[in-house]
Amino acid sequence: MVDWPALTRSRTKRELYARETYFREGLADAEEVADGQLSTVLHEGALLVVKPDGLASGQLLPVLDYLGEHGFTVAGARDLLFQPFHWRELWRYQLTSATLDRLAVNELVLGAGPALLLLLRGEPGHLLPGAVRLSTLKGSATLEMQKPGTLRALLGQPNRILSYVHVADEPADLLRELGLLLDPAARRALLGSLVNGAPAAEDEDTLRRARERFAAPVRSLDRADALERVTRAVDEAGPGPAADAARYRLERMARDERVAWRPFLAELDAAGARPDRWDLAVLGTYVIEYDEPGFAKVLTNPDARSWESVPRPDTSIGDRHRENV
Repeated sequence: MVDWPALTRSRTKRELYARETYFREGLADAEEVADGQLSTVLHEGALLVVKPDGLASGQLLPVLDYLGEHGFTVAGARDLLFQPFHWRELWRYQLTSATLDRLAVNELVLGAGPALLLLLRGEPGHLLPGAVRLSTLKGSATLEMQKPGTLRALLGQPNRILSYVHVADEPADLLRELGLLLDPAARRALLGSLVNGAPAAEDEDTLRRARERFAAPVRSLDRADALERVTRAVDEAGPGPAADAARYRLERMARDERVAWRPFLAELDAAGARPDRWDLAVLGTYVIEYDEPGFAKVLTNPDARSWESVPRPDTSIGDRHRENV
C-alpha cells in the first residue's frame, strides 16, 4: 500500500500520481532498493537539476556551495540531456496555461546543452522532508516573489524562464521525476547511492567533470549580447522580405516590446538566417508573453507548513489503484 502522507500533502497530486507510470516505477524501484529503509531515504532525499542555462552561466559551483551550507550532500550525479517529452511531462501539470511561444522557447533553452541531475541526501533530524526543505530554499521562479537567502535569489536569475535550477518539491515528485528522467538501471543505481548516502565512482566522476567544465560561464546569457548576435545573423543572411520582417521584430525587441515568437522563428528560417541556438533561446525568454490568461495550473505546491503535522496514514487511493491494476 502507498503511504501517501509520507509522499505528498496534496490530495490532487495523489489522485494524479496513483495513475501515472513514472511515479509508480520510481516508487517500485525505491521500495526494492531501499531494503527496509524507504521511509528514512524518502524523508532525507532530495533532487535538484542544474538546467542547461544554469550550467552555461557558471552557476554549478555556487549551487553546490549553497547545498553544502544547508546540510545537503550529493549522493548521485548524472548527466542529463532534456528531450522534448522529458520537460513536457515534467511540467505537464504546470504548463496548462503556457503559451505556445513559451513552449517553443523552453524547447530552445532546455535543448541547448546538457543538464546535471543531482540526487541529494539531507542531514537527519529535520521535521520537513529533504525535498520539501530544498523546495522552500530554492525560492520562486518569479523574480518579484523571491525572498532573500533563497537559492534563486542568490544566483540572480535574469528572468522567469532562465531559472537555472529545478527541484522536486515533495518526496512523491522525487520518485516521479526519477521514473521520468532516468532509465531503470540508472534510476536503481542512483537510488542505491541514496540509500548508502554516498556517490558511486561513476557519479563522483560525473560531478568532477561537471565541476571542471562549468567552473565558470561558458557563454553569455545577456539579453543585449543575444540581440546583437541574432541581428548580425539576419544582416548576414542578406536582403529580402523575410529578413525585413525579422529585422522589424528585432527592432521592437530592442525597444523592450514583446513579439510573437513562432512567426519570428519562421521569418528567420525563410530568410536563411542561422543564429546560434543559445542566442535565440536567451532572447526569447525576454520577449515572449509567458502565459495564456485565464487558465490555472492543475497542481500547486502545498504549503510547507502542512508537513509540520503527522496525519493519520491514508492509503485509500493506493488501495483503489492496486485493485484496478
